[in-house]
Amino acid sequence: MRNLESLIGRQKIKPQTPTGRQELKDGEEMWYILEFENLRHELSERIIFLNHTINLAIIFWVVFIVMFFGMVTLEVKKETIYTFLLLIPIVMDLLAFSYQTNQSSLESIPKYFHEQIKPRLDNKYKSNILGWEKFFAEQKKPFRVESVTKVLPFLIPSLIPIYFLVAKYPLERYQTAVAIVGIIFLLIVLENFRYKLRRVK
Repeated sequence: MRNLESLIGRQKIKPQTPTGRQELKDGEEMWYILEFENLRHELSERIIFLNHTINLAIIFWVVFIVMFFGMVTLEVKKETIYTFLLLIPIVMDLLAFSYQTNQSSLESIPKYFHEQIKPRLDNKYKSNILGWEKFFAEQKKPFRVESVTKVLPFLIPSLIPIYFLVAKYPLERYQTAVAIVGIIFLLIVLENFRYKLRRVK
């Protein structure tokens, strides 16, 4: 009798163990899917922000050009014009820092999908919702021409202080200091492009 009860007990317990594990696994996968959806939303928002930042840089260009020709037309002192020109790169570099912060996160999200979420999902989910992060990485290769041209509005003004110093313009001490700060900011901007190394390979 005891052997029979023991056998029945085993038969009742056996099916429950794999079912519980399966439910736990399904729950974990649903959590990763929800995380995937939330990060995809964040990705979309960051792309919109980046486009706005590039547009703002172009608007700044227009404003600076109008102001420069306005100063020339009004015959403003050269010292004031030099100071104005030397400040432009600093403003654009600060805008570039904001761009790079968001671009860095944008690059990190697909890598996180690829390395952390994808390995934890069954093939049925991978085929339906994943795989795009590899395509994203292919479209964001480090040496694509458009990857360079889109950041030119931030970088081109940084040539101004370099030109002033190389051409040995008669600058005041504070203007030389501003020029040096502009060059330092440029080096920081260039160094910040390390985020490209986080792309999915």
